Amino acid sequence: MAAELTRAVVVSGTSSGIGAAVAAEFLRRGYTVVGLSRRGNPGLAEHSGYLDRVADLRDPDAVRAALRSVADVTAHGVRAVVLNAGVAPDPVDLIKTEWQVVADTYETNIRTALNLVQETAPLLARGGGGSLTFVGASLANGFQPDRWAYAASKAALTTLMRACSVEFADDGVVANEVRPGPVATAMTMTGLDAEVNEQILRAVNAGFGTDWLKSARTVAQWIVALAEFPSNGPTGQVFNYSRKVL
Repeated sequence: MAAELTRAVVVSGTSSGIGAAVAAEFLRRGYTVVGLSRRGNPGLAEHSGYLDRVADLRDPDAVRAALRSVADVTAHGVRAVVLNAGVAPDPVDLIKTEWQVVADTYETNIRTALNLVQETAPLLARGGGGSLTFVGASLANGFQPDRWAYAASKAALTTLMRACSVEFADDGVVANEVRPGPVATAMTMTGLDAEVNEQILRAVNAGFGTDWLKSARTVAQWIVALAEFPSNGPTGQVFNYSRKVL
């Protein structure tokens, strides 16, 4: 019975894009999903296994309150946490990059992840172990100067992931990162307000010489597969699905 009760997962940034697709994939696999985002997702909230919680994840008190509101679901712990919430500022020449943009990017991409790790690690341990899966970016390699603010925050995310792989190993928790490369979401494709179907993606990729453009649904399947790793599975690893050098 306890094993059934721990089929609860937490996913951040579920209002749209990759986070929403990850939540949907977990639901498809029979999990109860706690979705955390600033805007919420009314569509996912229509599913009986989805718990929609609106919270500013930069605020540790808001994260704590959101998780306490689902204490009945997480009473026996959680199986997985996917750290997806983030922001990507517009490209700008490195010499013109303002520090406030960098600080705001760190606040959203790193503080939210740290808050979530600190609040969910005890839940993973309570459930007998599980996984922390971080959604990173191949740009973290730092070779694109006009995206430095975003890249630096994602590089910091990688160091947080690796720290987690050591810190929580004795609790049976694995920590890994997915770098999906280009994904057809509103964040990466200006003007996109709905999921691109596979036929359109195939047509785009036929002439897309720089990297493989994927659907959020495809990326979600990879993320959930990693999130289901056992406690003795890979940890501290970066799984790169981009052509860019790590």
